[in-house]
Amino acid sequence: MENKLLNRFISAITSLALVLSIYNCFSDSITNTYAVTLTTLEKNAAVSAEGSENPFDKQDDREVPYDRTRWVQPNEWNAPKFDPRDYEGGLMIYFDKIGLEPEYAPGKVQRVYCSITGATEPVSYVKFHIFYDTRLTVKENSKGEVITTGKGLSGFTTGSAKVEDGQLAFYAYGEDTLLSQSCLFTIDFIVPEDAEQGEMYPIGMAYTDDGIVADTFIKSKHDDAGRLQMTYAFTRGIYNGYIKIIGEKKTTTTTTVTTTTTVTTAVGSAVTEGDKLGDVNNDGLINAVDASSVLAYYAVISTNKDGGYSDAQKTAADVDRNGRIDAVDASGILSYYAYASTEKEEVISMEEFMKSIR
Repeated sequence: MENKLLNRFISAITSLALVLSIYNCFSDSITNTYAVTLTTLEKNAAVSAEGSENPFDKQDDREVPYDRTRWVQPNEWNAPKFDPRDYEGGLMIYFDKIGLEPEYAPGKVQRVYCSITGATEPVSYVKFHIFYDTRLTVKENSKGEVITTGKGLSGFTTGSAKVEDGQLAFYAYGEDTLLSQSCLFTIDFIVPEDAEQGEMYPIGMAYTDDGIVADTFIKSKHDDAGRLQMTYAFTRGIYNGYIKIIGEKKTTTTTTVTTTTTVTTAVGSAVTEGDKLGDVNNDGLINAVDASSVLAYYAVISTNKDGGYSDAQKTAADVDRNGRIDAVDASGILSYYAYASTEKEEVISMEEFMKSIR
């Protein structure tokens, strides 16, 4: 009981420190919109100490797609609702998806990158909440920070805090900067000592409003272009990741004799015969592997080199049918993968999906 109270006290202190830092960097916006007082700050810090619901801590060894339904357009924008389908860029903010060999995984410190590509508008204010499976433990860096700033934000003032086990907060502010093809930040996780093959520890973001400043990704001048990009980012531009222990998860079924059976699950949306759009590696699935392949191909051809795709792969990769293969196509594939992974009704084809989001 004493340890629990101590953890909550420490969490409250770190939350208050984070809130005050955010208040400092967003002071004009907060003062004009919320008229925040010290009492309000203290109240919200206490609420933050309890933490938001953690959708990544079900410990069911399943991936957690980004939940686009949590986004709420800020009232202070005082503007009609922005439609992410109007965004013409290929913004992607994505976490690593890492597989570890079971014999080396237990106790390993694994670095996870959060990267960005395809941004079309600069940003000066960034705030994210990162959630993770609490079977993982966050390892602080040499400065005692839970999150290490990446090269993409090297010119920004940044800060981070552990709100509670399973939840981190990160913010950055600076001059308007176009963040393109770079690392935003990294987090070092310690894999549990009893990790077994088939286990998956999801990591990623969930849009959160802590009552002071909601998660944000916008430039200093709040024009329509910046607001549209932020809307797209928090509805269609974020892709969560995981650390997975390679191998088939073993389950024990008891009948008249105790036996061990292995269950293998294919991750991704199945592709029907004749419909290969999005299935770049032709494995019968449309998933993050295809999106990563397209992103890598785009990076190569951007340097005027041959990306190595066959004609069939080029056709499959050009999911928006505009004659180009770029980050927009990779984003489309990941969006379809997220949709197909969570859709409870009949899943539409990639072609129909791309038409629906235009």
